[in-house]
Formats: sequence, C-alpha cells, structure tokens
Amino acid sequence: MKGPLDGIKILGFSHFAQAPFAMQLLGDYGADVINIERPGTGEFERDCMVDKDLLGGESPYFLSMNRNKRSMTLNLKSEKSREIVRKLIARSDVIVTNFRPGVLDKLGFSFEEAKKLNPQIIYAQALGYGSSGPYKDLPGQDLLAQSISGYTHLVGPEGVPVPGGTFLIDMYSAILLTSAVCAAVVNKLKGGAAQQVEVNLLDSALHLQSQEISYYLNTGNLPKRNRNYSGHVHMEAPYGIYETKNGYISLSTTHPDKVAKLGEILKIDNLSELMPNKQVMQRDKEAIYEVINEAFKKENTQHWLAELQPFGYWCAKVNDYADMEKDPQVIHNKMIRTIDHPIAGKVKVVGIPVHFSETPAEIRLNPPMLGEHNVEVLKEIGYSDEEIAKLKNENLF
Repeated sequence: MKGPLDGIKILGFSHFAQAPFAMQLLGDYGADVINIERPGTGEFERDCMVDKDLLGGESPYFLSMNRNKRSMTLNLKSEKSREIVRKLIARSDVIVTNFRPGVLDKLGFSFEEAKKLNPQIIYAQALGYGSSGPYKDLPGQDLLAQSISGYTHLVGPEGVPVPGGTFLIDMYSAILLTSAVCAAVVNKLKGGAAQQVEVNLLDSALHLQSQEISYYLNTGNLPKRNRNYSGHVHMEAPYGIYETKNGYISLSTTHPDKVAKLGEILKIDNLSELMPNKQVMQRDKEAIYEVINEAFKKENTQHWLAELQPFGYWCAKVNDYADMEKDPQVIHNKMIRTIDHPIAGKVKVVGIPVHFSETPAEIRLNPPMLGEHNVEVLKEIGYSDEEIAKLKNENLF
C-alpha cells in the first residue's frame, strides 16, 4: 500500500537532527527522499558517537532518523555535481535544508535560483533562529534554543537550570517542518506557485511551551522547580549549563581540537589534560563539569558570550521566561502575540512558528467557547434554521 505522499519527491541538504528527522517522517509518509551528503564522510550524525557505541560502524543516532531515504554523495564544490543538483531540483517537489542561512545561496541553490529551475518548488528551511534578526548568523542547536526559550527553567530539580533529557526541540521543530511541507504540498497540488517554508528552533521551542509561557505571561508567576545536575545522557563534557556571576550560560558540544582554546579563555591551565578525547570527555563529564563551573562563576554571562562566540563555541544565555520575553530575537520573531478573547479579554499567547512565503499562516479564530460554532457548522453542511432548532430542543448539542 502506498503512503499518502507517494509520488512526492524530496531533495535534502541536511545534517544533525532537525531536517533529517523531518525528512524521515516525509519518507515514512511515502515520499521519495534523496539526501545529498558529503563524499567519504557523509553527514555529521553518521559517526557522532564514541567508537564503542557504534553499531557495525554506524551511529545509532543516524540509524534512528534516516530510514525511508536514498543517500547521494556529491562534492558541491564541483560544477558537474552542481549540474546534477540542478537536474534534481527540476524534478523535485520539495527542497529541505537545515544548512545555515546563505550556505545554499553561495552554491547557486537559493530559493530564487530554484524557482527558475522549477516554478512550483517548495523550499523548506529548518533554521536555528530565523532568516533575519540579531541571532541569524549564530549556530542554532537544541540546547541553545532550550536555553533562550526558557525551557531549561522547567526541567529537573531546584537550582541550576537543566537541559531536557532528549533533543526535544530538534524533534518538535522537525514535526512542525513536516506539517508545513505537507501544507505547502497541498497548496502546490491546487496549482500554487513556488514558495519558501521556514521553521526555526527558537520559535519551535516557544511553541512547544505554549501553555507554560501563556500561564506566565498572563499571571506573572514564574515556574518553580523542586529540590538537586543532569544533562543529556549521551553528551560528553562540556555539554551543560553553568553558573556565572550574574546568572547561567549553556555550553554545548566542543570538539577536542577546540579544548585548548576553551581552557585559555576560561583560564583553566590543565583543561586539555582533563579533556584529551571524546571518550574521556564522556567518562569524566561530571568531574569536568565541576572544574568548568568554577571558572564560569568568575565573570558574568555577557562577558563569557563575548569571549566564546567569536571563536565559534556553541553557547547561549540561559533565560527564564521573564528574560525570554525581552530577548531581542524573540521580539524580532514576533512570537509573543495578543488575542482579544470575548471572555478572557486580552491574552498573550505563543504565535505560529511556521512561515509560508505565499500562503501565510494566521491566527484567524480565538480559542472557541464550548459549542460556539455549532450553528455555523451545521448550516455549512446544509441544516436549516428549523432543523437546527429541533436538534437544539432535543439537546443534541
């Protein structure tokens, strides 16, 4: 039996989790998914784990989110390879990518160029923070989105903010991207023109917390956690959240080649000895955490961001909801919206995290009161006023 997306062709330029997981879902639904990978090494998730955790040389993480795809390796620096890509674009329905903004543009595969090859192409981008705004050029990663969105203040016991035990923002954003692509495909099948679809981790993280954020925004009550550090179970040091002089900072994965510079910035003379390779960074992560945490305590969060970000370290200020509401990228993305409810009055809510260039999503209806649209819907399917009145008298709605 064919899936609902049978006949739909997906062309992917992806790595890590956000876009690969979305493309797996599209493949699960029947789409023909081709992912373009680097010759020789492939995408990051293929060997992201320490050797002892590989399954016949394959990463369990890669295996978990890449079924129902075909892999194609191309050196995109080659003009012949780029010509192959152009031919693939011409026959595809959807391009999916989570490369940083501008990467595909430089290769000649921008949305504008794709449109010339395929006037109905759907160009779906999974980004970190959005295609514009103060954070657009920063690396987007699950832990950083958790931090900026306030999520880490919901997790774990009282004290240090805690990351989620799974890469939930990657996964949730992937599901949003999948639904957005499906919606755009419907529009295409109705004769719609080419359009861009954009999802980003930060907006997804905010959307995931719609209930909790709305509660805070409308009551002013910050969530309180119970009483004692845990990060993701499979991540090696220095992944985690650290205390600074005036708050907290999150620091994501650091390649062993960058440990020496990290030690120089943090003024930890023996950090390279403590973190010689990934195996040791995994084995001794709790002891390493304590050493790094003491170093971070000596300066405030903004100092450390200014020191670390220019060297490409994946780090972010850890916001609570009060900080999140004032965060410049959250404000730029307009993810906090106000609706005017007939009973509740003006209510702040998390906005729509999916963006369509030609068929924009909007908040068209308030959350309905119970049975508010009974009559309206019944009329739409052909019931007369008399029939509706009879049904009401019979207490059927």
